Amino acid sequence: MRTFRSVITTGSFAAAARSAQVTTASISKQVSQLEEHLGSQLLNRTTRRLSLTDAGRIYLEHCERILDEVDEAERSLNNLHAEPRGRLRIAVPMSFGLLRIAPLLAPFALRYPEIELDVALNDRVVDLVEEGFDLAIRIFARPLEDSALIMRRIGGGKRVVCAAPAYLRARGTPKHPQDLEAHDCLRYALHAAPAVWEFDGPHGQVSVKIRGPLLTNNSIAIRDATVGGLGIALVPDFIVTKELAEKRVKPLLERYSASGYGIFMVAPPSRYVAPKVRAFAEFLTEALR
Repeated sequence: MRTFRSVITTGSFAAAARSAQVTTASISKQVSQLEEHLGSQLLNRTTRRLSLTDAGRIYLEHCERILDEVDEAERSLNNLHAEPRGRLRIAVPMSFGLLRIAPLLAPFALRYPEIELDVALNDRVVDLVEEGFDLAIRIFARPLEDSALIMRRIGGGKRVVCAAPAYLRARGTPKHPQDLEAHDCLRYALHAAPAVWEFDGPHGQVSVKIRGPLLTNNSIAIRDATVGGLGIALVPDFIVTKELAEKRVKPLLERYSASGYGIFMVAPPSRYVAPKVRAFAEFLTEALR
């Protein structure tokens, strides 16, 4: 199409060849192949001049429009790669999103004013491709090895057992994981086995069946119930960072460790990473370091 248009705008095969820095024979061959593909003669050729056939005139009109749109698309992509812009759709776990991501949204948006943030706070594991998400933050005990998603670890931590001082005064302090069987424990519904807590300790792994007055799918609700003295919690450390520092809850069973967690940024499989996605990934990695 470009060669055909160039022949018309320059007025000859030779001029089009000079413009493209190729041979005249190459230009002539491309136009002939185009005519053969279309099954129509596009040009009337004489020794003195070229002229468009009726089919050539109709085809040139379409070529002009199509090539202008291609050029505009390329310019748009160049602009997109030059400066992060556009709608950025992100899925974030509820508690981690409220405690760690939400405070970062304003600084990010002020740094990149051409990006429109669309942030979904939900503990449901979304389908990035089907639901049109550019990026998701997920928290795993370990990365999904068989996942086709692009996955990058940006942080991690440990899970802690804790309770409010008032609860411990009333019910006593557990010294061994098995002691938890006699206590009220607050269960996280999205665990694979909400009624079983597992620990690694000085003498190997310990598995404990727990029970209690609360089962919920939100860690912030568990934190608030723990602070209120309802029972003992096993939660990621970021949930109770402030409460531990202010001594509103007390860490327990520190000789034993529950499984830790990793914070992963995941994106749909793609050969190219859009500037808006790269900008958010770099910003978040630096902010959470």
